[in-house]
Amino acid sequence: MIKKVSLILILLYHVNCVHAQDITCKVLHEKIAGEYVGNCQNGLANGKGKSKGVDSYSGMFKDGLPNGKGKYVYSNGNVFKGYFKSGCKEGKGKFEYTVNGKKQILNGYWKNDEYVGQQKVDEPYRVTLSSGILNYSIKKVEGHESDQVILFSIKSSMTDFMPDDLEIRNFNGQIMQLGKKFTISHYQCPFTCEINYSIKTGFNQRKMCQFIFDVSEKGKYEIVLSND
Repeated sequence: MIKKVSLILILLYHVNCVHAQDITCKVLHEKIAGEYVGNCQNGLANGKGKSKGVDSYSGMFKDGLPNGKGKYVYSNGNVFKGYFKSGCKEGKGKFEYTVNGKKQILNGYWKNDEYVGQQKVDEPYRVTLSSGILNYSIKKVEGHESDQVILFSIKSSMTDFMPDDLEIRNFNGQIMQLGKKFTISHYQCPFTCEINYSIKTGFNQRKMCQFIFDVSEKGKYEIVLSND
């Protein structure tokens, strides 16, 4: 009988300790502070855990804040899946949201909780808009750091072509046409360029295409815009 009572007291003590640990383990992100279940260190959420407040989060924590890979669910139903640093979205991720009842998905990279585009922020270039263009590629050619030239080619039906209504805006440097391609040389960084043109899609029908990008580091770049 004494052994049974002792066992019950030990179990009750253990349950109370676990419960107390959950209460004292803090989450410092205001929107998700509330109910927390997971690993704890020095009174703060650390390691894998789940926390629910106004919003909810499940994933990795460090020093009481989302840090590492996780899933954040907003009170309005929007969801971010990706990486966090010190409570902010940081790195690659996917944001699922709804506009006028239609689900939308935004893929790319975040820095300090702000979306910065589809390229990593440490890349020397960034595409800020691509409209009407099915595919594009942009790369820096290694070994040509002293060059300051950007080579463009626009493709349709798998071949290069030069649109009659091609318009290049908001740039610095010198433009030169090379057959059905063109270059911008002697540009200065930070460099921004906007390219506009149209392609034929049917009888008396055309589609407008627009491409805007930034370059933050001088060098040789090759850009291909494809409408195939």
